[in-house]
Amino acid sequence: MKRLDAIYKCRLCGKEYVECSTSGEKSNQRFVMDMMYRAVSQKKPEEVMEPTLYECHSCGGGSYGVADFLGFKVKDEGATE
Repeated sequence: MKRLDAIYKCRLCGKEYVECSTSGEKSNQRFVMDMMYRAVSQKKPEEVMEPTLYECHSCGGGSYGVADFLGFKVKDEGATE
């Protein structure tokens, strides 16, 4: 089964990380289109894993940065990393 990971990148430290993932139950294309529409419209999230456009990121050493939502990346559950 394939899922989608929501990828963010911190503006301060440059780290990319996964904030949340889809469950793979809905069509991934439909899920992404719905989430992007809601993000652009700035409506309140309907689902727990719905991404926001910005997140606070703990960079370590007491520093905090602003992380931008980059998009969804496919992750194959059967693949090894």
